This record gives sequence, structure tokens and C-alpha cells, in this order.
Amino acid sequence: MTGQTFALPDAGKACQAIKNPPSYEVGYCRPPKRTQWRKGQCGNPKRMRKKNPKPVVDMIDEFFAGEIDIVEQGVSRRVSALEAIVLQLWRHAVAGSKRAMNVLLQYQAFAARRSGGMGGVIHRVEELGEDVSGEEPRGNA
Repeated sequence: MTGQTFALPDAGKACQAIKNPPSYEVGYCRPPKRTQWRKGQCGNPKRMRKKNPKPVVDMIDEFFAGEIDIVEQGVSRRVSALEAIVLQLWRHAVAGSKRAMNVLLQYQAFAARRSGGMGGVIHRVEELGEDVSGEEPRGNA
């Protein structure tokens, strides 16, 4: 060392400085006074509010209204998402899937309730192949 001595600050002066700060010092966690919020001033001056989330029903309606591309027998065409779902259910139901048939019937019942009509005629067929709709079957009988 070169002979310099360092003195520790007087404890009495430090306590006095904390009690009576000489002026406002800008530094860490102490922004300038001119940039702080004034009393009564809003922190959101342009009133930009959070967006309310969309209701689930609206999101489902938008999804069903949207269009997608499907390929049938090598030909691509654009259909609504709901139509694509119903076509897929129809294919599975024709192939013998009872679950797909039940879902298709539920869609039909929902569409009938929503539109007030029959929404297309699909008769419920029991496992034995009997028509339980009450109508006489049409055809070559």
C-alpha cells in the first residue's frame, strides 16, 4: 500500500442522514420525481382494457363455419368444418360403427331443436335392424 488510510464513517452522521435526507436522490428503485405518477393520475391513460374472452358457443360456431379442404375420390373440394365432420360420421356409420351412428343421431336431434324442424330424416335403427320410428318403410316390400 502507498500509505493511504481509510476512515470508517461516523455512525452518528449516518443515522442523522437517514432521518433527514438532504434531497431526493435518483437511483435504484428511486425514479425521478417528474416521471412518477401524480396524485389522482391514472396509470392507464388511454384506457386500454383487457379483452373479454369469447364465449365457448361463439368459438364453436366460428369453428363450424370455417372451411377446410377435403379430398374425395381424388378430387379436392372446400367444405365447412361441420359438413366434413358429418361426412366422416356418415362414412363410419355406413361402415357399421354404432358409436358414429349415435353421434350422428345426436347431431340430427340438436339441429332439429335449433332450427325447429326435422333437420333431415334419419330413423333410429335398433341392433336387430328393426325400424322404431313408427313409419312404414318405403321400398320394394
